[in-house]
Amino acid sequence: MIKNQETDECGLVAFNKEQLVQEAETEIREARKTIDYNTVEFKLEYFIDKISQQEIDDNLHWNEEKQSYFIESLMLGLPILAIVFKEKNSNDWDKLNSIEQIIDGKQRLLTALNFINNNLQLSNLKQLETLNGFKFEDLMLSRQSKFKRISVRAFAVAPKSDLSVWREYR
Repeated sequence: MIKNQETDECGLVAFNKEQLVQEAETEIREARKTIDYNTVEFKLEYFIDKISQQEIDDNLHWNEEKQSYFIESLMLGLPILAIVFKEKNSNDWDKLNSIEQIIDGKQRLLTALNFINNNLQLSNLKQLETLNGFKFEDLMLSRQSKFKRISVRAFAVAPKSDLSVWREYR
């Protein structure tokens, strides 16, 4: 139902478009106030360490080929989509505490964890064909270290933020 609506003699809804546009703009501004986040950048090993320590739903839905493709993308230095996570309650929001919930990017992080834990043997790689059949332990130690230090952009959502938008979006 549209606010401030009126009906004409035929029962059709008539409304003031300008007023409706203003109400919509106000609604958008108010809703945006419910989400607070910081843009941060971490090394991949930070996320791996955090998800290794937590009891997270670790249902990896990607098949081996998709996981391999993602690892190949990381090895090639291609940018990946940002990880979105909710911070645990902290008295100091400016100082990141720990991850309460991964909102977006769980499959990417679980794939990296799977690879680092030697549970993924790379296959069907197109650009780095020599790596087909490799596990993480097969890489040179310097390459393993570089892999763990890959920079990952993230959005750290404040504990007080309303996450219902993400729940509906997913």
